[in-house]
Amino acid sequence: MSFKFDPKKQYFMPVWFNGENCDGINDLAFHKPADVDVISVTYETDREYLESLIPDCFTLLEPYVNVKFCQFYNLSWMWGKGYILINVNCPVHYKGEKDEMDGDLILCMFENHPDPIISGRDSMGYAKYFCEIPMTGNNDGVFYSQASAWGNPFCKISVNTNEKPSDADIEEVKRVESRPKGKFQFKYIPQTRDKDEPYEANYTRPDCAYPTVLPNFVKPEGYPYQLGITENEWGTGSIEWTALTKEEWPMGFRIADGLAGLKVNRVLAARHFVYKEPGVYYTCYRLR
Repeated sequence: MSFKFDPKKQYFMPVWFNGENCDGINDLAFHKPADVDVISVTYETDREYLESLIPDCFTLLEPYVNVKFCQFYNLSWMWGKGYILINVNCPVHYKGEKDEMDGDLILCMFENHPDPIISGRDSMGYAKYFCEIPMTGNNDGVFYSQASAWGNPFCKISVNTNEKPSDADIEEVKRVESRPKGKFQFKYIPQTRDKDEPYEANYTRPDCAYPTVLPNFVKPEGYPYQLGITENEWGTGSIEWTALTKEEWPMGFRIADGLAGLKVNRVLAARHFVYKEPGVYYTCYRLR
């Protein structure tokens, strides 16, 4: 008997011949919160350049870029394992025919393991890519890390909690962070050409191209776990982007080049915080 897709299962590439039972998404125990340790830097960049990276269905609010290095521990959907991600986002507004809201547009998300990369790209359209991310260092309140490809660093971050930003800058970051109703992404998958088309047509059109949102988590009835920030330290910080050559990063040099254009005009504030992450992603939906 040949293979057939089961409508009661969820399927994710790179293989089509297996799937995950859908029933587990309603199991609250499956979404026991993970512990997440974060260092974050928010800075101001050139508005015109940042707007050039944003799909035209979104409108940039402030020319701010936020970079978070996040260490996840004890993820229930990974059966207790963890991983590290880097989230690069900016504040935008979406106004469509049916939906309108503010959110954080994820320009790129890096992770150090393929399991969350593959599932997040397929399901939510997140712009995920693999890179090497070491554990965050902490030298007496100075936190630091970096991201590398093929051993070549393209991002370095530092957060110094011994130095405090101004109250005005802290309040500005709080204001911007309190506004989003979810995380935006633009789901894009290129189309494979038809037989009678020239091969140059391959991957020049989308099979799908539309915005999505993962809305802020709302506790369902009977949710037994506590969420929220358990530690929070404000500080000063720095971000350093480095463009890489084709030889240094054969498939991802375009990413490094694009991010390197996000010049750091002024760091508003940085912080180190620890929080509880519910790990619920099936609430993502397509924006219209």
